[in-house]
Amino acid sequence: MAFELQMLALMTLLFTFAWLPAFVCRYRTYGLGWLLSNRSTAGLPPLPEWGQRAERAHANLRASYPGFAVAVLLLALTGGFTQGTRFAAALFVAARVLHMLFYIRGEVWPRVVTYTLGLWATLNLLVMAVSGLVKF
Repeated sequence: MAFELQMLALMTLLFTFAWLPAFVCRYRTYGLGWLLSNRSTAGLPPLPEWGQRAERAHANLRASYPGFAVAVLLLALTGGFTQGTRFAAALFVAARVLHMLFYIRGEVWPRVVTYTLGLWATLNLLVMAVSGLVKF
């Protein structure tokens, strides 16, 4: 199996479980009864800051994941994997894992750097994928 597809599988695993930190915060803050209810927040205190950041980190990953996934799948369909796509796929996964950790911890500059690296990796993969589809 191509390395980039392995990175996609790993990223999909992270994507699938990225909701857990915010869930843990909601469980600790509101309890199991609230989680099993319709989850009305009326009259409840806001989540602690780290829980709010965990929710935003999850939302950010939901916005970033599709571009990466589409790029890797297009590259697989066109046979466009190269050393560059291998590097970009690994960079995306590493950057997004670190981004989530830095976001939850509230570390701004490392979060900005890892977000930028992940975005660069995705754009790089998308450009390579599109260039493989468009023959000049």
